[in-house]
Amino acid sequence: MKIVIFIVLLFSLLVFAQKNETTEDQQAKVTDDSAQAEILPGVFIYQPQGRRDPFWDLSKGEKAKTEREELEGIAGLLIDELKLEGIVYSKGKYSALFSGPSNAEPPFHVAVGINVYDGVIVKIDSNSVVFKKILTMPLGGKKEKFETKWLNPEQEVRRK
Repeated sequence: MKIVIFIVLLFSLLVFAQKNETTEDQQAKVTDDSAQAEILPGVFIYQPQGRRDPFWDLSKGEKAKTEREELEGIAGLLIDELKLEGIVYSKGKYSALFSGPSNAEPPFHVAVGINVYDGVIVKIDSNSVVFKKILTMPLGGKKEKFETKWLNPEQEVRRK
């Protein structure tokens, strides 16, 4: 008699566990279907699901400013965005012509001392323009680095 009761209890536990698994599976399926129904084709929606956002700048924390302030002319462009188009010698001084990332605007005519977004022009000679690039460190402080743009790209490759 004890064996029969034991078998009935064991059978009822197995049936109960199986019902719980099927209801959990059905609930998971319903949430997956609803999540897929909300997404429109061609639209990307980032769902972190407990993970960190990979698009945040880790060096600046969660409140990262991803866009730089917009300034007019060459003052709003980074050194890396500028392309040296030519160097002009007039009245005993050198000046340079730079084009921006989009060739829609006319070339920028600059001299020594002109500021760009991340630096300043410190020297112009017959073949190159030297910038003092100001790097802002994530934990505070600034570091300066000199960067040269060559009139002929072949000269730039040989010097590196």
